[in-house]
Amino acid sequence: MRIISVVFLFLFSLSTWANVANEKLESFTAQVSPFWHALKPTCVMTLEPELQAQVSQRVNYLNEKLVANELMAALTVSAQDISPVWQSPLWQELKLLESNALALENRESLREYFFKLQTQTPNPQRTELVNKVQQVSESLNYVLRKELWKTCHALSFSQIPVEQMESAIEQRWAVQDKKVKVQIHRELAAFYFFSFRQTSNEKLAELAQLTTGVEPWLEQTSEYITVYFTQLRTLLLQMPFVVNPDEAGEPFLEDRPWPPSPSQGLLAP
Repeated sequence: MRIISVVFLFLFSLSTWANVANEKLESFTAQVSPFWHALKPTCVMTLEPELQAQVSQRVNYLNEKLVANELMAALTVSAQDISPVWQSPLWQELKLLESNALALENRESLREYFFKLQTQTPNPQRTELVNKVQQVSESLNYVLRKELWKTCHALSFSQIPVEQMESAIEQRWAVQDKKVKVQIHRELAAFYFFSFRQTSNEKLAELAQLTTGVEPWLEQTSEYITVYFTQLRTLLLQMPFVVNPDEAGEPFLEDRPWPPSPSQGLLAP
């Protein structure tokens, strides 16, 4: 299941955030590079043919910046949340539930559960509780996908004001915004419904209440993610397109490697 596998890459384990803020950020930032490398071929192929060979410098720059330690450094400030909510033993319970759901022996059951949720409607009360618990992961998934997608489309822009570029790619994003939100919600709902399949509503209510306590941290972290990618795109815009002389049809830079004698022709004896 390709869709589910993408979610696994970007499923942020809320429970690891219980110990220290750095752990929760490491869990998140470690996924940036794999996601970028999965997206990169599509980013280049959507460009006009003549541009595809001219953005190599920009792509290499993003290869260097879209890695865990770079994003981690940008988000470190948001990690200074010492709210007591992170010290709750409930995070450990959530960690266990998530880990069990991600166990290798449960992968096939999780896939089946995903399809089951497409045809069956869960109990409304339970749905509301699960939605609250998954909101943190859902929000971070969304902002990361959005900013990576926008950065991907920024590869084709040059010699325009930053504000104009941001406006243009935001308009492009708006076309698929709702679709992406629905997709992320469904993917994560399948995971969390499966994780909580043996958890009582009472326990779910406690977990839901716990996650509301990290909303300030979530808002701040999402803002820092957006700022980081906006700065990347600003620097990207300053990089010129690199034209390969051979591909531009310029003369050979040295003598031809064959003798200057005339061709014999295809039909010569």
